[in-house]
Amino acid sequence: MTENQNQKKLWRYRWLSCINELTSFELQRKSWVDNSSTNPHWLFVEFMCSYFDDLGIDNYYEYQLKQDWISEAELNTIQHWHKLLDKYNSPTNDDYDVKAILKDKKWQSILEEGVKVKNELSKIVSKEENEILFEEIDFTQYL
Repeated sequence: MTENQNQKKLWRYRWLSCINELTSFELQRKSWVDNSSTNPHWLFVEFMCSYFDDLGIDNYYEYQLKQDWISEAELNTIQHWHKLLDKYNSPTNDDYDVKAILKDKKWQSILEEGVKVKNELSKIVSKEENEILFEEIDFTQYL
């Protein structure tokens, strides 16, 4: 396997994991408000940073498309939801006010759109990648 293939596989794993986390209301409801959690990943801020910053997709997947890490069909599927996420502002302008975010109709609408995107993506990614996309995440094992 070439270096680019290794990078692609790792990036896609992280990408699909982020989509899974950002579309699971139950995971968010449980992990964001769990006061016993000391792992900063299980917060709204980190979910968003993992998706936008860690994946390096601030230019709407320009690099990943050039590297063939994402297909045109996948990009077309996710593009609208990506823009909704990018424009989202927490209702109290406090990204750590997770209770307000979870109650926010705009956030709930983005989640609903994300679930649709996830289901559409599931039709065009591999079986192995579908397992990542729909993995049941037990955040308590990472506390």
